[in-house]
Amino acid sequence: MDLVRFQVTNYKVVSDSTPVVTDPRVTALVGKNESGKSAVLQALWKSRNVAGVEFDQLYDYPRGKNPHIDTDTQVITALEFSLSADEVAFLANELPRGFLRDPQVIVQKTAYDERKGATRTIEFDGEMGVAVGAEACQAIKDAVKNIGEQYDPDDFGLVRESAEEAINAIDAVAPIWSEDTISALDGIVDALKNWVSGDEYTPDNIDKYHQLEALLAEAKQGEPHVMAERWAKKNLPVFIYFDDYSTLSSRIHLPTYLESDGFDLKTRTQAALFDRSGIDPQEIFYLGRQRDQRETETDVHRRLEQRSHLLEKGSLRLTGEWVKWWVERQHVLHFEIDGEYIVLKVSDDKTQSRIPFEERSHGFQWFFSFYLVFLAESEKSHKGAILLLDEPGLHLHPTLQSKLLDLFELISESNQIVYSTHMPFLIDGEHLERVRTLYLTGDDNQAARISTDLRPEGDRDTLLPIQAALGYSIAQTLFIGKRSLIVEGITDYWIIKTLNECLSALNDDAVLGEDIVLIPAGGTTQLMPLASIMIGASGVGDRRLLVLLDSDDDGSRAADKMAETFGIESPVIMLGSALGLSEATIEDLVPRDDYASALKKAGYEFDIDETERKMATNVQAIKGAFDRVGLGKFAVAQRVAAAVQLVGAWGVDPFSVSIITRNRTKELFDMINQSFEKLVR
Repeated sequence: MDLVRFQVTNYKVVSDSTPVVTDPRVTALVGKNESGKSAVLQALWKSRNVAGVEFDQLYDYPRGKNPHIDTDTQVITALEFSLSADEVAFLANELPRGFLRDPQVIVQKTAYDERKGATRTIEFDGEMGVAVGAEACQAIKDAVKNIGEQYDPDDFGLVRESAEEAINAIDAVAPIWSEDTISALDGIVDALKNWVSGDEYTPDNIDKYHQLEALLAEAKQGEPHVMAERWAKKNLPVFIYFDDYSTLSSRIHLPTYLESDGFDLKTRTQAALFDRSGIDPQEIFYLGRQRDQRETETDVHRRLEQRSHLLEKGSLRLTGEWVKWWVERQHVLHFEIDGEYIVLKVSDDKTQSRIPFEERSHGFQWFFSFYLVFLAESEKSHKGAILLLDEPGLHLHPTLQSKLLDLFELISESNQIVYSTHMPFLIDGEHLERVRTLYLTGDDNQAARISTDLRPEGDRDTLLPIQAALGYSIAQTLFIGKRSLIVEGITDYWIIKTLNECLSALNDDAVLGEDIVLIPAGGTTQLMPLASIMIGASGVGDRRLLVLLDSDDDGSRAADKMAETFGIESPVIMLGSALGLSEATIEDLVPRDDYASALKKAGYEFDIDETERKMATNVQAIKGAFDRVGLGKFAVAQRVAAAVQLVGAWGVDPFSVSIITRNRTKELFDMINQSFEKLVR
């Protein structure tokens, strides 16, 4: 059974979350601090849990509203669950045929009740009726017919009319009685009651009234909707809630724990610790009692040895179950005794000394505590408990946060998960359809609301972690399983990308490898940090990265810096080497006259003289021409303008690419492909 939709109302800052559709596996509630994420999860948890936690109108009802005035708005949660095919088949076999028509969804509504804390009602979306056995049905029809036929319609029209209506209703739906049938039968009973209590008060009439009342009462016994509701209350999934405050402490004072009459979040986790380790705290406390006058030294020694044996056994049981979930190190958990305290310590495969649990990393403490509560409470509930995780993994490194998402996928095969976060690395960029955003709205900006999609009304900051997660997901495609070619700037990207597409359109085999991704660095100053990050992500020994540099002064300095940093592993291709030139920039893939023509189309009027034709690169020649005719600097804007004209023409007609440009491009692409092949070997 899955939670398919929920709505939270009248709970703390949540006046009305609006209906929220959940993912069948994992749903992420993303919002800023104080946006109501914890309130939503706690409201769901209090609706159904095994920890015995209830709603409290005094503390939970929104402060700005008066529950005694708003008597018609007491509903807190509406939970909509979908039934599996097996569950539908089970109900069909257990309940009378035709009782439920397509019972695909069950809705549990929870409302405030000052006496009980909360009341819960169960609704089925299928049409429901009251099943009545054929014998009882016929007896009621006979009784109703007998009563109706005895009386003159002029004097007793109400009785006759009610009798006919009841008989028609029974015939229409028997042996399943709808609400209309029940209403008709109740109507005739009320009519008879009023009649026999007046002028027609005779023993015979009283008998008829009581006879019909008894038959109806008997027929309603064991109504299927009662059976269905009882089944639903037993089998609907419960919620398991976990937050940062549930983390274990190193020291547990046994008398305080044993005397606690209610579980707060800390005590609840301690109970899970004892449950999973098989340790009975009462027994441990009793075995460690002060020596009795009747005990011998041998007796005392024996019970203390027994206590040590139980603690060691519990330690082994804990260690053996969960180490496969935490792969950073192989940890061993130890129970020790210090007076009336049980002390939890941890050692690992790198540090053999036993360190108090609270001195381990916060990420480790959270992970282990979550593991305990999840396993302990999921076993106490019906299968398929739903996990509610409030800001999980706050203290985990981003790489472990990503692994936590993998763990969520594993757990969600059997347990649905709803979690809240504001951390980019805890948002799965591959599954943004699972994200629901929380934001504050209203005149005072204090009412929490959950969006139906990724667009929070009036609160763009809420989207920041989602944007970061999406950016990270895109970036990861460059680090994993791809061959990346970093180029200096956006014009390099446009020219190489367009020429590659043109060669492909011309059915030329000399194109870039299909898995090569072009990445513009935004200038040589940005190139070094970008290359370092990407090489660090894949490792120098397993590099799938090359850097293409212009053979000019800036490119040469960048190449020297790369060589200084990476040594013989420097992943650099110099453009001049590919083209057989001592100096070259990306613009030199194009003949000088073609490049000058592109600039003229962009609005720059000039000619190239003989001196400029002898210069080594197109950029040097155009700079000289600009200086000579007074057009000012030839800089980034002008290079972009020329590139726009070139790639625009090539994109419209691949045959417009000159033979010289094609041949130079083939030489460059051939060197790039060969260089990547060498890296693979």
